[in-house]
Amino acid sequence: MARGRLLVLDDDETVGLTLVSGAQACGLDSLLCTTPEAFRTELEARPPTHVAIDLHLAGADGRDMLGALAALQCTARVIICSGSGHTELQAALEQARALGLRTAGVLGTTRSAAWPATTP
Repeated sequence: MARGRLLVLDDDETVGLTLVSGAQACGLDSLLCTTPEAFRTELEARPPTHVAIDLHLAGADGRDMLGALAALQCTARVIICSGSGHTELQAALEQARALGLRTAGVLGTTRSAAWPATTP
């Protein structure tokens, strides 16, 4: 039996399937949706325990999906994903929290986004 369910919204199938594979290896039932429409349909049909949302989607903005999750009173833990810099990821995380969403954190696809540089 799965320990939870991850629903991924990412229009880059390679990145999305990487997230799905990692979650499945951790015992989560996981599904990739490549469009906001498919994501909403699946979200309503089988509510997940976790969602991962890419900020930059073809023809859509991942931040708009945060608002949609809040409007649906989604209780899933939200993971915000992007290849953007740390500042944009942090701003989206703060937006999700301000909307009342439960957040799990951010996942950057570049070293600079996931691990901000520090100087000694």
